[in-house]
Amino acid sequence: MSWVMQHAGYKLIRADGAGTIHFGKPLISEIRRIIGCSGLDTVTVDRKRQTVMFVDDTGMLDGKPVNPRATKLHRAIRKPGTTHHIHGDVVIVNGGDVA
Repeated sequence: MSWVMQHAGYKLIRADGAGTIHFGKPLISEIRRIIGCSGLDTVTVDRKRQTVMFVDDTGMLDGKPVNPRATKLHRAIRKPGTTHHIHGDVVIVNGGDVA
């Protein structure tokens, strides 16, 4: 992962590839609002740092575009040959940084 948060915070990665870092501990309701969904799923992207990516649980079904950066992070920790894609915007949070 190319970024490491030194303080409580999170990174938003939009489906178009834009990324922004925000400080503070986000609430689950805030994460849902930011990525525009009602249900979340989690993907561990760095086991050592306990970094989690929150994704839209129904992003694919809702027709949201593939998020190439998020998909790359997802595939980096999965078995070779994994073909799943992450759809829509995502929020990445270091372990324990969700309020």
